[in-house]
Amino acid sequence: YNEASIFFLTEIEEMRTEMDEMRDTFYEEDTCQLQEMRRELERANKNCRILQYRLRKAERKKLRYAQTGEIDEELLRSLEQDLKVAKDVSVRLHHELENVEEKRTKTEDENEKLRQKLIEVEVTKQALQNELDKVKESQKRRGSKEVQRSDKKSAQTPTEDHNEDLKCQLAFIKEEAVLMRKKTAKIDKEKDRLEAELQKYRSFYGDLDSPHPKGEAGGPPSTRESELKLRLRLVEEEANILGRKIVELEVENRGLRAELDDLRGEGEGEGGSGGGAVGRVGVGRGHGEAMTELRQQLQLVEDEAELLRRNLADAEDHNKRVMGELNKLRFKAGTHEGGARHGGGVSGGGGLSTEKADALQEELKTARLQINDLSGKVMQLQYENRVLLSNMQRYDLASHLALRGCTSPRDSDADSDAGGTGPTVQRESDDDSSSSRILPPHRKREGPVGGESDSDEVRNQTRCLTPTRGLYTPPPEVAARFLPRSPRDRQQMIDIRVEAERLGRTIDRLIADTATIIAEARVYVSNGDLYGRGSGGEEEDEGGRIREHELLYRINAQMKAFRKELQGFIDRLEVPKPEDREEEPLSIFQPIILLILILVLFSSLSYATIFKLVFLFTLFFVL
Repeated sequence: YNEASIFFLTEIEEMRTEMDEMRDTFYEEDTCQLQEMRRELERANKNCRILQYRLRKAERKKLRYAQTGEIDEELLRSLEQDLKVAKDVSVRLHHELENVEEKRTKTEDENEKLRQKLIEVEVTKQALQNELDKVKESQKRRGSKEVQRSDKKSAQTPTEDHNEDLKCQLAFIKEEAVLMRKKTAKIDKEKDRLEAELQKYRSFYGDLDSPHPKGEAGGPPSTRESELKLRLRLVEEEANILGRKIVELEVENRGLRAELDDLRGEGEGEGGSGGGAVGRVGVGRGHGEAMTELRQQLQLVEDEAELLRRNLADAEDHNKRVMGELNKLRFKAGTHEGGARHGGGVSGGGGLSTEKADALQEELKTARLQINDLSGKVMQLQYENRVLLSNMQRYDLASHLALRGCTSPRDSDADSDAGGTGPTVQRESDDDSSSSRILPPHRKREGPVGGESDSDEVRNQTRCLTPTRGLYTPPPEVAARFLPRSPRDRQQMIDIRVEAERLGRTIDRLIADTATIIAEARVYVSNGDLYGRGSGGEEEDEGGRIREHELLYRINAQMKAFRKELQGFIDRLEVPKPEDREEEPLSIFQPIILLILILVLFSSLSYATIFKLVFLFTLFFVL
């Protein structure tokens, strides 16, 4: 019996120590929460003091301006905006503090409940202690063992019941403690989230000068400027996304080129090996499957290019709208300045707003230049896709002719040039015209413009290349030298005719490209009034574009005249002449004449146009 009582006493002592530890932990948590609440209150008080200091400062300035009689509209606007922001922040902080106070009261109520439960547990412990003391006294009074045994049995049953009750209560208290810890963790998370939201609000209202929402149309010009800044950021993000897509398209184009080169090498090796008809059929099937895969990949690339084109058009429309709003703001600022001058006083707020509008206009110009660069890259990728398509068509035709095995290499090249390049040229011109219709008409102007810097040299060169004076008009004595006297001479005449026709096709391509450039220049000049040109430098740029347009028109006329003369030369090759003259090769003079034309273009056009023409020239020599 003594050992059991000692065991119960030790358990009671352990329970008492555990209860003390739990009470200490609850007190520590309460003190930590109170300290955090005090810190938050101190922060709120600091913010309120700062706002009160700003309010006092604003009131002093207002009194000073009222005494002096001067009025600063911009300062008044900024002060009104600061007051609105301060009111909004104070209201939000007040609501947040109320929420925190409610949560704190809830936690205090829960702590009070836990304290009451602890007090009840202590009372039960005291009652158990009293019962144990009574049992000890009864054991001392009773002397007989039977009575002690009966008393022991009767005393053990209530003590065991009480111990079980205490254990259950302890388990409940532990569960409640775990729940309280979870609740405190949730409260800490909510407090961190609210602090993060407060930081976001502060950063947001610190960056922007307006408390109005983004989609609000009314308000002073500073609100509109903040909206325009946000729109500029969105446009820059869209430009970055388009740049990434363009890089992906370039990588895909490189992969397609590598696959085309591999297929071309395989086709040449298989054509040189000269296998049987069954082998050719197998090769044709393999090439057909490869061609279908390449066509699917090219279709995907074209779809992505179309999406990029639409995105660029949307961005350009967005920029036009923003420019229209800026022009409206500038017009309003100009009307305010005119009214102030008419009234006799000029305020400083209008000048500041115009300066900000000019800065925003410069930022919009830079964004528009970036979008123009991206549109140029998209056009270049489209042109590369068209070149790949033409190469695939030529490769299909060559493989078909190799399978048939009924034509010579020179005839197959001539047929491929005559049958494959014509539709591709037409398709290229159609695609260029469609792209010029879809894409915005703005182009980045680089390099010298015709008529601005070397006007005399350009005029002399264009005067030397007028359509009335022929580039090369052979007399009948020279034309008589091209008589076919033998099969070898006939073959040479056929080669000269093929080269002349190829040169004619190249000149047709150049004429089509210059026609598309002239059309784009016309659209640009016709749409130039949308952006409010008023300065002298912009008028000079417009005059330079007009002079460039005139020079392109002259060059186009000269190339058409040269094409007519070349056609006359081709027709003259078919006329029979005397056979007593020697042969004079003209295949050397054709690239020289074309090079002279390109040099004339070099001296007057922009770098983008020069790049296109050089690419066509190299393509002509490769084909």
